Parts: sequence; C-alpha cells; structure tokens
Amino acid sequence: MPAKAFMIILSLSCLPFVSSAQKVKRKGEPVKRELKREEAARYQISQLNGKWQEIKRESVESKKSVDFTDSLVMIFRDNSVTIKDITSMRMTMNGEAEIETPDMLYAAGDEYRILFLDAQKLIIRDDSITRELEKRETLSYEQYGKDLIRKDSITEPVITDMHTLKGNWFIYNRKAEPGTVGGNTALLKSLEINTVNDDGIAFGKVQYYVSGITKSADCQLVTQQGKIKIITERDSWTFSIYKADGKEFIFGEKGKLVYFAKIL
Repeated sequence: MPAKAFMIILSLSCLPFVSSAQKVKRKGEPVKRELKREEAARYQISQLNGKWQEIKRESVESKKSVDFTDSLVMIFRDNSVTIKDITSMRMTMNGEAEIETPDMLYAAGDEYRILFLDAQKLIIRDDSITRELEKRETLSYEQYGKDLIRKDSITEPVITDMHTLKGNWFIYNRKAEPGTVGGNTALLKSLEINTVNDDGIAFGKVQYYVSGITKSADCQLVTQQGKIKIITERDSWTFSIYKADGKEFIFGEKGKLVYFAKIL
C-alpha cells in the first residue's frame, strides 16, 4: 500500500475517537448553569401595620381626580387585613395580607400594585383606580362615634345658606325615639352636595337604605326657613336644620328622628 494512502486511512480512523473524546466530561467537574436572579421585594408587609384611610382617588386612564364618598379603609395586623367602605360600614372584608415580589399587594382577595409607601402615605393602584391612603391613629368613623352630641344641644331650627352645606357628609349617628323607625323606614347614610345654582338649588347624591338594602340616587336640594328638602326621582324628604356650620350638619325632626353628620 502506498505510504500516502496509508496516512489518509489512518487519519479517518482517528476521527470518531477524537469526536467522542470531545464529549466526555471529567467526573466531579461542576455543571455551569445560568441562575435567574429574582427581583427583591421592595416592601415588607410589616410596613403596613396600622390603620389607613383613603383621601384621594384618581382614574388610571384619564389621570384625573375622581370625586368619591365611599372612602376605603384598610386595617393591617401582621398578615391579616380588614377592609371597609366608610359610607356603608356594612361592607367589611377580612382576609390575609401579603406582598409578592416586587410590589404586588394582596389584601383579602383584592390585588393592588404599590406605587409608594412610607410611614404616613400609601399609594396603590388596581386596574382602573389609583388610591392614596393616609395612616391614622383614629379613623373618621371612630372619631365620629366619640363626638356624639347630647339631645339638649338640639334647639330650634336655624336658617342657613345652601353654599354652607356643600361637600360630602357622612352620617355618623342617628337618634330615634322608640316607635318612630320601622322596618320600611328609609334611613339616610350619606349626603353629597356638589353644586349650587343661582336660584339656590343644589345638586348632588343621597345614599340611604331600606330594609337593609342600600340605594343611591341623584337629588336636588333646597333650603327654606330652617328646613331642607331632598328630592330624588322616586323619593323626597323634608327635615328641619338644627346645626350647619360647614363642619357639622344636624337635621331631622326633633322628637322623632335626628341625623348627625360630619364632612369628609
């Protein structure tokens, strides 16, 4: 066999050995892996401990402020949370609270993204609304319960201007004489007075409940000679005004049913 042909055959016979030899790894040699680095949580659930009340609301889509009366209240205790709607107070949810990396808050089944959190302010966002909450030692409805006014402070009706009553009023207490409130009596829960025209007629919204069912309706309001009339499409009420100083609003019918309200 010519020497040149012999060398070619020898080279080809070595190729499989060289190829397989390249695939062999030494025992004990560490396998290199790409480790995916998880983003650390930006907040801890312990930062939320305490009472928080919503003070501002903004539309995610328009970035504009949204008027509201149903202020959100969140009370955190370690890994649990209580969520309330301040105007209804019957809408209470209790559940677990946790923060998932990096900034997702899960509270009693609701999901929010935390945009900002410090010792006094919390900003959270869901699909449609951005909410700013303020940390408080005492929530509004707790304070209202401490500010009950004695019966003898209700005197004669007072004359007031409708402009004094503009704002969102939360009814924190009612005083009713026995037998004056039945199962079908409509009880007011909140009153929102937004605008007043040149004729002194106001426009807003009233929230009330009958037989445990909460209802909300647009309304017109007028005041005359110490009385206020609230008119909706289906219902209307006329009450005497006992106090209206821009901070507190007492109205009703003395000896029957009287409402005590504070501005939100």
